Amino acid sequence: MGSADRPGPTPQATLEHFQAIPWCRPHLTDQAFRRVNMSRTLTQPGHGHSLMAATWNTDTTITHLLSMYRPPARPDAAQPDQAGEVRRFYTFGSGMNAHPDTLHGGVIATVLDSTMGNVIGQQLPTRAPTFTVALNVSYRKPVATPGTIMARAWITKVDGRKIWVHGVVEDGRGNLHAEADGMWLRAKAKL
Repeated sequence: MGSADRPGPTPQATLEHFQAIPWCRPHLTDQAFRRVNMSRTLTQPGHGHSLMAATWNTDTTITHLLSMYRPPARPDAAQPDQAGEVRRFYTFGSGMNAHPDTLHGGVIATVLDSTMGNVIGQQLPTRAPTFTVALNVSYRKPVATPGTIMARAWITKVDGRKIWVHGVVEDGRGNLHAEADGMWLRAKAKL
């Protein structure tokens, strides 16, 4: 990526939005986590990442998004409280509902897929692309819209090019809305 393509700092309006939500505040001030600067408009060559950066970046879809990352306590840590973790805060409008005031399950699956893939990018950075090859989502409670959720993800196992990840979607009251287990595969290095 050239310097013009790198994500910039988190917009102040996004920080203020999540700081105004009481249950988000303690997460935003947790010193173990650092903000991951992401551009909501950055796409990759060939229109990569356009779903979140363009299509779902509107006043009625995903109105705000903030990502944070905590490195693992030690390189082989597999327990969720010791593993590296991505936390993503999403505020949704009503533009992706399946039923009145209820977020579509496919959006929840996509949020989990994106968050789970992001922890791989944060914890195991490489120039080789990583692809989702399996994602098993279990839905527990509907996600109300408009509203804010937190998606969390951590790596559970790495074996060569295969990476297993667990992710959850929670609300500010500690309710579990969905969880997923998945496997990603790193592309083979080009010779």
